[in-house]
Amino acid sequence: MKRALRVIGIVAFTAAVVFALWAARARSARRPGQETLHDTIHSAITNPVEFAKARFTGGVGAILRTDPATGVPLINQVVAGSPAEKAGLRGGDLILEVDGIATRGRTLAQNVESIRGFAARSVTLTIQRNGATNQCVIHRSSWKSMGLPN
Repeated sequence: MKRALRVIGIVAFTAAVVFALWAARARSARRPGQETLHDTIHSAITNPVEFAKARFTGGVGAILRTDPATGVPLINQVVAGSPAEKAGLRGGDLILEVDGIATRGRTLAQNVESIRGFAARSVTLTIQRNGATNQCVIHRSSWKSMGLPN
């Protein structure tokens, strides 16, 4: 059992490194301050957990707070260029549901964790704006690609 877990861990780590190398190579022009291939490899080897968190987990790029009147999450700010901005979310939007689960009665931290997750997946938010309610599916983006800290 331990050997199988060790093999799975090695395969997962190798896949992460291969993906990082592919992603680094796919970027044809390096912007100032952008991580080099050497930096990417060094990061993957020296701190694989943080490396994976930065590249494979993410969110939608919305900064939330609790609306004092209703107790549900309120979008305080949307990060420029983020999936939330691309989906049309704006400051002042209320989040009523995350993937069909009501946000009322939950802490802000619980709701934020429901929105965050694996960067390749999407999250469905039910948003209320000016009395109208709409659902939107937002594809998460990694923290690294949004230029945000974990």
